[in-house]
Amino acid sequence: MVWLALVLSLAQASNVPSNTSPLANFKKRVDGYMTLHKQAVARVGTLDPTKSPKQIHDREEALGNALRAARAGVKPGDLFEPQAAAIFRTIIYNEFKHRSQLALKNREDSQDELPNFTPMVNQIYPPSYPLATFPPSLLRQLPPLPAPLEYRLVQRNLIIRDGEANLILDVLPDAAPALK
Repeated sequence: MVWLALVLSLAQASNVPSNTSPLANFKKRVDGYMTLHKQAVARVGTLDPTKSPKQIHDREEALGNALRAARAGVKPGDLFEPQAAAIFRTIIYNEFKHRSQLALKNREDSQDELPNFTPMVNQIYPPSYPLATFPPSLLRQLPPLPAPLEYRLVQRNLIIRDGEANLILDVLPDAAPALK
């Protein structure tokens, strides 16, 4: 709950609605996904980093397919419901306002590596595309995610990705300012 207090104080400082319910609801939705993730891992088996790269890849693929099947009816906004989405966008836009020109240029360069990729919910993140580093200053302002979940920026979209299954869980469009 420390993150909730932190996000609430940041939200109040940046004119984000001070209602904590959307962020608590976001956490509940993430926790619900993690329950599903643990059930899928129980069926597929745990990750053994001592296996061959092919065995690790096969397990990742099997986990991704199991989760996709279990989430067949998922749609955008299942994690980023509208009230939480507004808070995330405000935090991200406010953080980008304070970035240096060099940081903005680095973002533009890293996003150029993702041509013609529009992330979709329940999609496997294309293994041929790089995963741009998520800005640490922004990461500190967002609610923490349990491992193996992570935030990523893809063009202007904020995604939540299950790194163990390489699966895009949700997409928040227009979460970041346009690239110049």
